[in-house]
Amino acid sequence: MLSTEHKANILRKAGYAVPAGPGKADSIYQTAQCWAKAVDTIYVTYAASRAAKSLRDAEEARMLALLQMRSAKALA
Repeated sequence: MLSTEHKANILRKAGYAVPAGPGKADSIYQTAQCWAKAVDTIYVTYAASRAAKSLRDAEEARMLALLQMRSAKALA
């Protein structure tokens, strides 16, 4: 299981805005628990969007292969 800090780093690298952790001057999160919940919420959205993209890519590849197969049969 990924730690909250690890999730936050992944999100930052992916270009997501990650709230500052507790104890930071510009943080609105007073507790580590609130910050962890905020990061987890963003991470779930990130993971779901990646999964959806993977499914779209797989469907696109499947359709392309099907079209290529039908095209090859039509030319034969």
